[in-house]
Amino acid sequence: MSIFLIGYMGSGKSILGKQVSIDLQRPFWDLDDMIQEKLNMSIFEIFNQKGEDFFRKIERELLIKNNFESDAIIATGGGTPCFFDNHNFMKSIGNTIYLKVSPEELYKRLQKTNNRPLLFNNKLNLNQFIQDSLMSRVSCYSESNFTLDSDNILAEELSDLIRKIKYEENTY
Repeated sequence: MSIFLIGYMGSGKSILGKQVSIDLQRPFWDLDDMIQEKLNMSIFEIFNQKGEDFFRKIERELLIKNNFESDAIIATGGGTPCFFDNHNFMKSIGNTIYLKVSPEELYKRLQKTNNRPLLFNNKLNLNQFIQDSLMSRVSCYSESNFTLDSDNILAEELSDLIRKIKYEENTY
């Protein structure tokens, strides 16, 4: 089954997903990269020119129309599981792993970036924005099949969890 990495922006879904896919020799997909490739625009440009609603519709379309390989590791966008019925869809074709990062750690990671569209107008109140938006998403994230505390996670820890999931799938 596919593994969907979910969590707030800056939680490490793309970076860890790439590392783990190499370690486990599994295909890797980044949903945000797929959207950018399809539209030939950056995520920032899509949000600014077309809006978040348009982005979420394209995200949903790519999620359900793509035939992800059964062993693929997919990094989703931070909001992906919280819109439409995306989380249930992902769980119907694979397992979701919530990379849970504390608001304090997210603040450290995100204060250094300028390419995230939802942060563009929220840099002055970044800490409060993270707290508020994370609070609105945490119930969705918590519906994941697995949760991994990820403030200081190593790729090997995620690889170990995925190996365990794969082993359990094969023993039933």
